[in-house]
Amino acid sequence: MEELYFRCVFLLLLLTSGCTLKSQAAKLNIPKVLLPLTRSTRINFTLEATEGCYRWSSNRPEVAFVESVDVEERQCSQKAVLQARSTQLSRLTSIILAEDVVTGQVLRCDAIVDVITEIQIVSTTRELHLEDSPLQLTIHALDSEGNTFSTLAGLVFDWSLVKGTETTSLPDSYSSLRVLKFSESTYTPPTYISDMERVGKQGDIILVSGIKTGHAKLKAKIQEPLYTHVGAAEVQLLILENILLSPAYDVYLLAGTSIKYKVQKIRQGKITELSMPCDQYELQLKNSVVAPGVNVNSAVAELDPGTSTVFALQHGHTNIVLDHKTLGMKGASRLPNSTLYVVEPGYLVFKINPGELWVLETGRTYEIFIEVFDKSSNKIYLSDNVRIEPTIPKEFFEVLEASLNGSYHRVKAVKNGQTLIEGMLRAVVDKRGIEHTLHVPVRNEQDVEIYNPIVLNPAILTFPWQPKEGAYQYTIKAKGGSGNFSWSSSNAAVATVTVKGVMTTVHDIGASTVFAYDLRNPLHYGEMKVYVIEPVRMEFAPCVVEAQVNLVLELPLRIFGQLSSEEGEKVTLSDCSHFELQVQMENQGVFQLQQGRLPPGQQHCSGVRVQAVSPGYTNLLVSYTHGNVHLSAKITIAAYPPFRAVDPVSVALVTLGSSKDMLFEGGPKPWILEPSKFFRNLTAEDPTSVTLTLTGPASRNYFTHSIRATCRVLGEQVLAVTVGNRPTLTNPFPAVEPAVVKFVCAPPSRLALVPVYTNAQLDLSCPLLQHNKQVVPVSNYRNPELDVMVFDRQGRKFDNFSSLSVTWETSRAALASIESNKPMELYITVESNTEQKKLHGRQTVFVHHESGVAAITVSALGYQTSHLEKAAVLPGYESLTVVSATLDLLLVEDVTVTPQSVSIYNHPDVRAELALREGSGYFFVNTSVHGIADVVFQESRGIAEVVPAHAGVLQVMVHDLCLTFPAPATATVHVSDILEVYVRVVDKVEIEKSVRAYVRVLDDTKKPFLAKYFSNMNLTLKAASSLVSLQPLLEYSEKDTATFLVKGLMIGQTSISAFVTDKNGKTISSVPQQIEVFPPFRLLPRKVTLIIGAVMQITSEGGPQPQSNIQFSLSDSNIASVNNIGQVRGVAVGNMTVTGVVQAVDTESGKLVVISQDQVEVEVVQLKGIRISAPITRMKTGTMMPVYVMGLTSSVTPFSFGNALPGLTFHWSVTKRDILDVHTRHSEASVKLSAEHSFAMSVSGRSKGRTGLKVVVRATVPEAGHLWGNKLELSDEIQIQVYEKLQLLNPEVQTEEILMSPNSLLKLQTNRDGVGSVLYRVLDCPDKAPLIHVDDKGHLTSGSLTGTASLQITAQESFGVNQTIILAVKVVTVSYLRLSTSSVFYNTETLQAFPLGSVLTFSIHFHDSTGEALHSHNSQLTFSTNRDDLVQVGKGVSNNTLTVRTVNVGLTLLSIWDPEQSSLVDYVALPVHHAIHPADAHHLVPADVVCFSAQLVSHDGLSGTWSSSSSAILEIHPKTGVAVARDVGTVTVYYEIPGHLRTYREVIVDSISKTVATVPSGSVSTEREAKVFLTTRERGTNLIGSCSLAQLESVASLQPEKSIRCHLQFTSDAVDFSAHDVYHTYTTFDTSTGMYSCVLTLGPMTEQQVKILSVSMSSVRVEADVKGSRFTGERVGAELQVKPGFYSDQTHIILSSQHTTAELSVYGATGLLKHLQVKSSSPSILVQEKEVSFTYPSFIRYTVTLLNLRDVSSASLTVWSPGSEQQLLIPITVVHTTDSSSTTRAGVGGEGDGILQQFMDSYQVMFFTLFALLAGTAVIVIVCHTIFSPRDPTVHAAFIQRTPPPPGTAHTSSCSRSCLLFGVGLF
Repeated sequence: MEELYFRCVFLLLLLTSGCTLKSQAAKLNIPKVLLPLTRSTRINFTLEATEGCYRWSSNRPEVAFVESVDVEERQCSQKAVLQARSTQLSRLTSIILAEDVVTGQVLRCDAIVDVITEIQIVSTTRELHLEDSPLQLTIHALDSEGNTFSTLAGLVFDWSLVKGTETTSLPDSYSSLRVLKFSESTYTPPTYISDMERVGKQGDIILVSGIKTGHAKLKAKIQEPLYTHVGAAEVQLLILENILLSPAYDVYLLAGTSIKYKVQKIRQGKITELSMPCDQYELQLKNSVVAPGVNVNSAVAELDPGTSTVFALQHGHTNIVLDHKTLGMKGASRLPNSTLYVVEPGYLVFKINPGELWVLETGRTYEIFIEVFDKSSNKIYLSDNVRIEPTIPKEFFEVLEASLNGSYHRVKAVKNGQTLIEGMLRAVVDKRGIEHTLHVPVRNEQDVEIYNPIVLNPAILTFPWQPKEGAYQYTIKAKGGSGNFSWSSSNAAVATVTVKGVMTTVHDIGASTVFAYDLRNPLHYGEMKVYVIEPVRMEFAPCVVEAQVNLVLELPLRIFGQLSSEEGEKVTLSDCSHFELQVQMENQGVFQLQQGRLPPGQQHCSGVRVQAVSPGYTNLLVSYTHGNVHLSAKITIAAYPPFRAVDPVSVALVTLGSSKDMLFEGGPKPWILEPSKFFRNLTAEDPTSVTLTLTGPASRNYFTHSIRATCRVLGEQVLAVTVGNRPTLTNPFPAVEPAVVKFVCAPPSRLALVPVYTNAQLDLSCPLLQHNKQVVPVSNYRNPELDVMVFDRQGRKFDNFSSLSVTWETSRAALASIESNKPMELYITVESNTEQKKLHGRQTVFVHHESGVAAITVSALGYQTSHLEKAAVLPGYESLTVVSATLDLLLVEDVTVTPQSVSIYNHPDVRAELALREGSGYFFVNTSVHGIADVVFQESRGIAEVVPAHAGVLQVMVHDLCLTFPAPATATVHVSDILEVYVRVVDKVEIEKSVRAYVRVLDDTKKPFLAKYFSNMNLTLKAASSLVSLQPLLEYSEKDTATFLVKGLMIGQTSISAFVTDKNGKTISSVPQQIEVFPPFRLLPRKVTLIIGAVMQITSEGGPQPQSNIQFSLSDSNIASVNNIGQVRGVAVGNMTVTGVVQAVDTESGKLVVISQDQVEVEVVQLKGIRISAPITRMKTGTMMPVYVMGLTSSVTPFSFGNALPGLTFHWSVTKRDILDVHTRHSEASVKLSAEHSFAMSVSGRSKGRTGLKVVVRATVPEAGHLWGNKLELSDEIQIQVYEKLQLLNPEVQTEEILMSPNSLLKLQTNRDGVGSVLYRVLDCPDKAPLIHVDDKGHLTSGSLTGTASLQITAQESFGVNQTIILAVKVVTVSYLRLSTSSVFYNTETLQAFPLGSVLTFSIHFHDSTGEALHSHNSQLTFSTNRDDLVQVGKGVSNNTLTVRTVNVGLTLLSIWDPEQSSLVDYVALPVHHAIHPADAHHLVPADVVCFSAQLVSHDGLSGTWSSSSSAILEIHPKTGVAVARDVGTVTVYYEIPGHLRTYREVIVDSISKTVATVPSGSVSTEREAKVFLTTRERGTNLIGSCSLAQLESVASLQPEKSIRCHLQFTSDAVDFSAHDVYHTYTTFDTSTGMYSCVLTLGPMTEQQVKILSVSMSSVRVEADVKGSRFTGERVGAELQVKPGFYSDQTHIILSSQHTTAELSVYGATGLLKHLQVKSSSPSILVQEKEVSFTYPSFIRYTVTLLNLRDVSSASLTVWSPGSEQQLLIPITVVHTTDSSSTTRAGVGGEGDGILQQFMDSYQVMFFTLFALLAGTAVIVIVCHTIFSPRDPTVHAAFIQRTPPPPGTAHTSSCSRSCLLFGVGLF
């Protein structure tokens, strides 16, 4: 309590100091104001506060009146005007008060009004120079006490010049001074001065400027009649010329030397020299002081007035003074003066220019100065009569110029080296020319170093620009200079240089100059240019572009740079190897890019390497991009395979007259860019013996080449084939590839006859084959085919023997016959070993399903004549010797194998038998894969036995060795090892219950083995611990699964694994399956008691961890309902059960398996009565206890009814208010709960007495059945006794005691801990058992007994003093506990719930039976909530605290209790509401403007900051909370008070269903501008929520108008252009209406647009469009009338005496034409309406008549409409003719006889008509071009087209016809 007290005091002091600081911060600009008393003028003074907004008042407005300035809406301001209004000739004071409308702070200012006693003129100087800026003079007024008045603003003064003692108003030309107005100068005067000058008055401030030199006196007097007695103020001013003396500094001379002075004057901003002597000024020498030891009677120097030259005579010093000659001005001011010293020389100093360093460079020109200084280091002025002798070596210098006195030399360095320059001051020459040598000459010398100029090599470096910094480096060599250089670069962004001269390019493009400065003299330097130029072009150099596969192409690259943008010169870069080139190929896989780049060469600066990977073409693109620089070069390259002979590889063998189709592949292909350059050359050794022809490309891409060689003569020779391309521009170095083969033409020597085995893969012979006779078994059900081959004498097989004549014979036609209709077929086969094509002959033998042997014979009798003739065989060839071959056929049936498929386990004990049936009996059995199984053919049994060896799949193939058949007989054998062991078990089992585990062993294909193999695998199931027991089940539930029984023995987690052993003894285990043995699953609470509408959540304990989802079910859904998280809600009175089931997922089947379940009882009741639960009924004053409402039974707690819907309300009252205070819970946190949540209250004793505490529970909806018998209310009342705490009054001391619960611990701490020795001792009675114990460290422990003991604490100080205190320690039982809220909320309105997102801290206090709080306890507390989805509750960071985080909106009930003492319990309600408003902002649409608000503030009263989780969806102002919906989506709005609270609200921005555009009612649209309201909502406005003034002001900063735009469209289809072409639109948002406005402004239009809009009668439709979101909803638009104006078809009217009338047609909208008015500028011209047409196109036609020819020569017609701002001006020309009696109608469509006669009567009209025809023709062409051109030029709206479209004429009419009609209409 003391700590809380000190905190409150400290907070109060902080607040007080904050208020004091704030009051000190705000103040007025002046605390007191002294104003003059006036009667004819009002004097104003502006008061201003530094901050805040104030209401101003005066306690005596008749003395000084105050009026606010710039008043705000709150009727307050920061400024006010104070005005003196006193009329009494005495000093009066008025107090001005300013009260802050916000803080109430009052500022004071004393306004004093007094009489002026004296005035003074104040200025900064009394001297003025001619042509200087004007001087400002100000008047100060004083009162009788000498105080200066605060302002004289508005008081009129009379300023005048004074001559002598009289005041005159002399003209400016007669005065030295001129009074200026501020308007004549550049000065900015106060506003009241400008106002007075405009009316010809003068105020308290004026400007004066000098006109001529002299004196002037100025006088000022007050014109106010009240102050006629106040004397005038005067000021004396002196006006001078701006004179200078040169030299103005002090001069030092040698005796015998002289110096000439000049007098200069500044005039009109320029310095001019005065010719001396002059009439105004003179030079004088004054104050001559000779040096000691010289003649005192002689002067130091003398002055020649005629030349202003001063001659030094002897040592000393004197002053030279410039003074006025006029007597009145002499000595009036200080003119320029100087001091002249005559001294002895001390030493010489050499100086050189430029540089001032004596390190020189050959070829440069230098100025050498020899300066003389006296002994005090003062520089001596050297006149021409001084003689200095220098010694300058001619070997090193060339003297170009020298001064007379020798002090100056201009020389040129001619040789490098070191030398010495000497100088000596020798003598002085007097006026007579006699030299006077110095007694002691002054000498000095100077060392000089001369070097050759610095030259850098090379002079220019050029590099390509690279974005990579430091891409290029170059070492620059420097020659000349001292050898020690300082390097620099003029542009460090282009190139840098190191101290050793190493230049490095950087990252910019441009030029940089590299300098090498000589460190001995930085003026000497060498330079060279570095250009880093931007590459402008890239190309490939001519190179080889074809490459054989696997070879590398080198593609050189040239890159050009532009040296100068002005000259445009492009140069080739020599090195661009550092370019980051991007290489791309159009066709991937043809070439592969190689690492690295080509080094620079003579013709290229870089390049790329590519390796041919596969044949083909591709375009290789090399590009370089950086910034806006993009270079690229493209080249086509090709890859081709090696050119080789495929068939034959080396030798081709044919018979005479036969041909060989030779195949070559690879080689270059036709160049893709110029394929016509491709060639193929064929050559032979003997062209006459062979015929070579190209049979065309075998493929479209020339990958293969087919060449036919035909044999004409027996023999052999070499054939050559060459392919390639001829050189082209894109392929300058093409590839050419050759290939050769041998071509042999020979007679046959032997025939070979073999049966055709279509799938023969074995090289085995039939056992029946005899050595001297061939016998081949064949099937008697399939016709065998016999293959014949031809060989030469060398045993080579012929490629082609088609020219031979072949015959076939059979020995037994009944078994096998040769049919004549099925002759031998010739076919080409590809040899498997050589892959060459050979010709074969194939003959079909027909069998007749009979068994036996038949002999087949084939013979070659000779050549076919037709073949020889076709091949053009040369005559004289040798005839062919007959060649034959015979084969015996054995006819049998095919073999079969059973079974077709078998699967076996890879184990030595496993066997598989395959039975062989039919066939010849001679079989060969093999497998498709070796090593998997051993297959043995047992000929005696006719079976093949399979023994597994390794896992795998194989085909057992049975080949009949003596039978030809399509394929061998096969059987599939699967040999599998153990792949894995799989255990399937539910991962949870309740203790003492069992589940089944299933084990399978999978083979290599992940299929389960049969269970009969498990005995060979030694299958076992083991557990990792003894938590479970395993028992195998003997019977197999499935043929491939083993089953075990798993029983839970102890709680915990373990795993089970299955183990098998393969044939190699290797143990294979399954993946351990985790299984949890969990305790019995229990639902809590065991019984739930609710009233109707109340909610209680059922939780669980035990069961598997982490707990799976619990499935809840009800025994009777009519009594209560339950959701998926276990929240039970009472529905009707009754009893039922809720069952909770824990399920797990079977990993194999995926089905849910029930592993445990439990039930709780639910009782839904009605409240029959209530009672107040109070832990004590007697309490001390100042103590506090909780009370809450309970049912009649202990099972009806606040959890049973505290959150029922519709709710109950709780109303508490006391019979005596001054005895007991009753507060809602959480009131300490500034939260006042509503009556619905007030089932629990806090009661504190206020004063002694007895009072009753009553509660009334009311049902808000009696029909809901909350109360028994549908009662309206229930009540209860208890009596509480409050008594005073025992205190000692005499003496008045505080008694202290410590309260502890039994068996608790308390750590004592004193202020002397660590300083002195602290001893603790319990003062116990000897006959009593000890209640408490204490150790040396202050740990106080209470026992199990209750009672009171004394504790003595002694502090032994180091200085010998002991302090002792004795405390009473009471060990008492805990009577009740109490929850209190530690968090505090600061809000502008009272909170009834906790803000969403807040974190609450609750403290738990323990009290005894009197209400006193205990200091220690031993209770272990437990807490619970009626639901866990709204708040998160956890233990706090300190003891006896809870932390509650609010996560959802709603009501949660919290209880905390001691499990060991059921009476120690407390209940509180935790309502959570949204702190961000408005609620209807939850659903928005894009373009909505929302004003969010929150009543929460910081402890300083400051608002928090606003933010949005996505500004793209909802943009929010961080200070005011104004937000604009930008896009569709869900967003979270946060309101954060840093360090205290962060609340939030979810906002959904839905898509827009409708946009509405409406014309505001009562709005007035001008001709050029209109406004339309836009909204994105179907109803209402886009402004959501109640907005404050600050929020409305901040809306503009979010620019909500960016979210919406207006879409325009003309309603008429006749308008062929967009409405946006003529209308300019912009969107605004009006905060007062909450609507968007689209403002349309009609812009300039072309004549064609005006015409179309005028006659189309179209309106413009305005619709709202939404930016940033796809809007597909309904658009409700608004239509506005288009007012384009009117136009005429004539631009000029001509009238004459013969043509006195004309017609004028005006076209436009009907509404505009109804009010059209036409006015003539001349009364001699009459305008009358002739015809009106309101049909398309609507027009009015007027008749223009000339009334009097003599009175007018020209006039004009003005056409306008009152409803339009448009106005047409049509000029009229009147032509005077000789015959004025003839009048004929003139104009469009004029008819009548005698037109030719009229032409002949008036030659003027003829000429004019001719001219008009020519001009009209030009106008026709221009107008036609304008009308029918696709683009209309944009013109000003005032110049509209004058020609209407002819009725019924379409736009597609020809130009000539339209022009003709126009011409007729015009003339």
